[in-house]
Amino acid sequence: MSYTLIKWHLRELMARYNVKAIDLAKEMGVSNNAVSNLRKADTMPRIDGETLNKICFALQKLSRTSVTVSDLVEFLDDEVSA
Repeated sequence: MSYTLIKWHLRELMARYNVKAIDLAKEMGVSNNAVSNLRKADTMPRIDGETLNKICFALQKLSRTSVTVSDLVEFLDDEVSA
């Protein structure tokens, strides 16, 4: 059986650029709890394009560096024996 997995790297990006959850939440216009839930995820959470844009733009502003969707997500393709 094969499966695909999309890894979510928000936690790593926040740590790398020293971005606090409260600051990201404020910049995105969402609750601290919403950012906490996004940060905890190892696989890409179910979010819409608008939220993904907000995350990228907020991280760019707070880190003062370019952050793209490809920095946030990583596509893995793996074979698993049944």
